[in-house]
Amino acid sequence: MDLLQIKLNTFISRIDSPFSINEVCGYLTGFAVSNKPIDSYYPALEMFFSDVSKPEKNQPDYKIVTDNIVFIKQSVDNGLPIFPFNDEDDFQFKLMALGEWSKSFILSINFLIQKKLLKNTLDYQEILHDLTEISKVGHNYDINDTDDIDKYYQEISAYVLSAVSHIYSVSKEGSSQNDQ
Repeated sequence: MDLLQIKLNTFISRIDSPFSINEVCGYLTGFAVSNKPIDSYYPALEMFFSDVSKPEKNQPDYKIVTDNIVFIKQSVDNGLPIFPFNDEDDFQFKLMALGEWSKSFILSINFLIQKKLLKNTLDYQEILHDLTEISKVGHNYDINDTDDIDKYYQEISAYVLSAVSHIYSVSKEGSSQNDQ
């Protein structure tokens, strides 16, 4: 984990978030790769991080969240690692974490599609379907008894990174065409 992800992890602990750092990073990555202004999906950030059932509770400062979105976008743009679990040695843990990450990435992409901030294309639907299967790792797929788990992780994480890059590239093209 890099320093910004460590600060994000501290933030989610401080606000008693029910989500893990892997889930939070997956969720933020979906928004980062959309190439949309943060204001356009800010309600989704509030929904994910605020406890509106307790209005007396101080609501969080979102600077660390928005800083992470910007950092993730820059990382994807530069082909740098984006998973908070990259430095882990245990491939079984990494595969489970990738499943958590994927589940939350799907949530943010679905939000963007529902709000018509991203087009609901066949490519996106195929990616979301594949990521849904990846999110089931550990629940529907037994990963305990395999000698090739490191190979599986490498292949699956490469696919996920490719899918993220694809969404980023397509949405970036769409954003630049809308600016003209």
